[in-house]
Amino acid sequence: MTEPAVDAWRPARAVFVAAFALVLLFLTLFSAYGHVPGPAVAALVLPAVLTPTLIAGAAVGVLAVGRFAAGAGVRGRLLYGALGGLPVGLLAMGGMLMAYHSGPSVAYVAVTVAVAGALGGLAAAAHPVSAVAAGAAGGVLASAIGLLVAYFQNDLVDLFGNEETVGSMADASYRLQLTGSIVGGIAAGALAFGYLRRTGLALPWPTYPFAGAIPGLLTLGAALIGWIGGLPLSSAVAKESEFDAAIIANRLPEQVNHGLILLFAGAFVAMILVGRTIKRS
Repeated sequence: MTEPAVDAWRPARAVFVAAFALVLLFLTLFSAYGHVPGPAVAALVLPAVLTPTLIAGAAVGVLAVGRFAAGAGVRGRLLYGALGGLPVGLLAMGGMLMAYHSGPSVAYVAVTVAVAGALGGLAAAAHPVSAVAAGAAGGVLASAIGLLVAYFQNDLVDLFGNEETVGSMADASYRLQLTGSIVGGIAAGALAFGYLRRTGLALPWPTYPFAGAIPGLLTLGAALIGWIGGLPLSSAVAKESEFDAAIIANRLPEQVNHGLILLFAGAFVAMILVGRTIKRS
């Protein structure tokens, strides 16, 4: 009895990756619902929504490319990847509008979230597409870790040295954020490696660190899109409160640092794991 051939354009378990990515997006939108009273909070929440939107867009884009553009050129993969990610963006846009439906720059926020889904789908044009599926799986895990850290933050900061003073709380929050980023990157890289190993495909070793870096790349993309798309929102916030505008501006370096840590930690872990495998072969 012959074994079924491995399809390089339809990675195994890609449907499950897309399903988990959509669940993550839903949980993020659900947490934002009812907690966005004004433009300042909307500006803070926007990057948190864009990251799972990009991840889900990439995961669904993989399915679209495998179904409609298998073996096609770059243009065809870009087209169907974007078309696959667009419904994810529209879904995220609807959820964001439910959370922030009145106030300044609502249209800009809606368009930014919708476009993010399509841009995430463009990632599925990368070859091999299995690396994108593996990276999306790692991104789901890293984002889930981030959600857990945020949910238990009040308890976790005490473990990282919070002594109920402003200085100790700031230091504890920084250490917690750094630890969460490192753990998320390590977990994402390990999962990306494991996913690729189970596809049954003979892949060159650079595919593994590339897949491990994808969660960080998508996070950095979310920070960039959120900064560009949120400029009108930030201007509206500045008119109401310079203090709130300064807090929002300070969040961008934190998001970039988080994305860079995910990128390098994920790529490094995946590279080390595949290197150990090569030495044993």
